[in-house]
Amino acid sequence: MDELVVRTKLLFEHEGMAGFVSLVLELVDAWLCRGIISGSGGWQPKPCCAAPCYESKDRLERRLRTSVGTVRLRWRRLRCCHCGRSCLPLREFTNLEPYQSKTAELERIVTEVVAEQNYRRLSRHLRLIGEIPVAKSTAHRWVMASDCDEVTSEGKRSALLFADGTGYKRRPDAKRGLDNGGELRVVLGVTSTGTVLPLGAFSGQSWKEIGEALRPAESEPLADVLISDGELGLTEGLAHLVRDQQRCHWHQVHDLDRFMWMDGAGKDERRKRQAQLAGIIGIELPAEDFEQVSEKDKAGIDQAVTTAEQQLEGLVKTLAGRGYKRAARYIGYAKERLFTYVRWWLKCGLVMPRASSMIERLMRELGRRLKRIAFGWSERGAAKIARIIIKRVTSAQEWTAYWHARLRITGKVILTLNRVYTL
Repeated sequence: MDELVVRTKLLFEHEGMAGFVSLVLELVDAWLCRGIISGSGGWQPKPCCAAPCYESKDRLERRLRTSVGTVRLRWRRLRCCHCGRSCLPLREFTNLEPYQSKTAELERIVTEVVAEQNYRRLSRHLRLIGEIPVAKSTAHRWVMASDCDEVTSEGKRSALLFADGTGYKRRPDAKRGLDNGGELRVVLGVTSTGTVLPLGAFSGQSWKEIGEALRPAESEPLADVLISDGELGLTEGLAHLVRDQQRCHWHQVHDLDRFMWMDGAGKDERRKRQAQLAGIIGIELPAEDFEQVSEKDKAGIDQAVTTAEQQLEGLVKTLAGRGYKRAARYIGYAKERLFTYVRWWLKCGLVMPRASSMIERLMRELGRRLKRIAFGWSERGAAKIARIIIKRVTSAQEWTAYWHARLRITGKVILTLNRVYTL
C-alpha cells in the first residue's frame, strides 16, 4: 500500500499534472489551428494582411515551468499564404510572452517564499514539498527582474509620515570603498483614514537623498507630521516633506539611558531621570471626540504643555549641572518636538501616535529577514526584498490585486472530475 501511494505520488508530481496541462494545451492548439485553417469561424488571430489565409508550417517545442512541474508541448506555427507572416495561435490565445519560460503563479510562489526564507532554502523547500526544480540563482534572477514590489501612491496625500532605518550585513566592495555595514531606510505614509502607504525602502542612500527622491512635484508637503526616533540626519533630510515633526516618546525615554551612561551616570541615577522624563512628557488627550471637549478643558491641556516645557527646561539644566552634557543636549534638541501631537490635536483635532511603534514592528520583520536569515546582501537586493515585505505587510490588498492582474484569472477555464470508471 505504501509503495502504491509513493509511486502514484511520484507519477503525478513528475508526469501526471504537468502532462495533463500539456495534453489540454495541445488539444486547444489543434482546435485553434483547425478552425483558423478551415475558416470555420471561432477564435481568430490578429490579421496579418487584408486577406489572411493560413497553412500549417511546422511545430515548435517549448517548455514552461509551473508549480505542477515542467509543461512540455509542441505548438503549431501557421504561415500566411499571401504575406508570408507566421503566427503561433496557442501563444496568442494564452497571452504568453515570446520567450516566456515560467508561469506567473510560479513566480508568485517563489516571491512569497523568498520573503520568508533565503534563496538556498527556497530552492530546497520547493523541491522537497512540491517537486518544483528552481535553482537559487534562477529564483534570484526572477525576483530581481519582477516589478511586484512597486507601489502606486501618486495623488495620495498622507496625514502622518513614519521613517526609520536598520543595519544589515552588506556585501563588501573594495572598489567602491564599501564595508559590510549596510543601512536600510524605510518611509511609510498613513492617510487620515488609516490607510498605510509604503513610500519606499532605500539602501546606500542618505536621508537627504531620500528626501529629494520623495519630494512631491507640487508645492504642498507630502504629509502633515513626521514621526521618528530622531535618528541623525533623518529629521533634517525629510523636514521639507512635512509641516511639523513629532519625536517618539518611547525612544526619547529609552535613549536617555544610553546618553547618561556615556556621561558616566550610575544605574539608579539613569532610572530616576528616565522616570522623571516619562512623567513630564506623558500628557494624555481626552478620549471623547474633539468637538465634545469644552474650551475650558482645551485651555487646560494647552497650559499643561506650557508647564511640561518648563519642566523639560529645568531637567536640561539639572543634567547639565551634574555633568551629563550629552543627555542634556539630547533632551534640549528634542523638547520642542515632543508635544506636536498635542498642538495638532488642539489645532484641528488630528489624533496621532506619540511613538513610532507602527514602523518599529515592520522594522523588526525586516530585520528578521535581512539580519538573521541571510547576509552578504547587495544594496539593490536588500532594498528589493524590503519593498516586497513592506508591500505584503502594509498593502496586502494591493499585493493580491497585482497578482490577480498578472494571473489573469477570469473564470474562462472550468475543470471538473465527473466520475472515475473501474473495470
